[in-house]
Amino acid sequence: GVTRFRRQARLTEPAEFKRVFDGCRCKASDRWFTALAIPNDRESPRLGLVVSRKAVRRAVARNRIKRQVRESFRRTQPQLGGLDIVVIGRPGIDQQDNKALALALEHIWTRLIKTCAGS
Repeated sequence: GVTRFRRQARLTEPAEFKRVFDGCRCKASDRWFTALAIPNDRESPRLGLVVSRKAVRRAVARNRIKRQVRESFRRTQPQLGGLDIVVIGRPGIDQQDNKALALALEHIWTRLIKTCAGS
């Protein structure tokens, strides 16, 4: 079956983002993404996305990047456990093709699973 990216799998409130930024005990980043994570009190992970206009000028590109992150997150959800994760796109990310982004994200998830899932 298709795992949809449901509303309860999203961080929607500014306060939820703030909680991750303030309480972040767990971080994975590379050239294109920074991911911050904090344990939540659910059994499933939630994702928040930050791809700023400063990092990526064109809306089309921002949307493509967000789609990639959501898709990748959806596939990895079962392994991520109860984490609230904010993924931040870094400048220059729009130069990357989808394959490069998918690969970068896999590494980020793997690192988060290693470093955070245990906490």
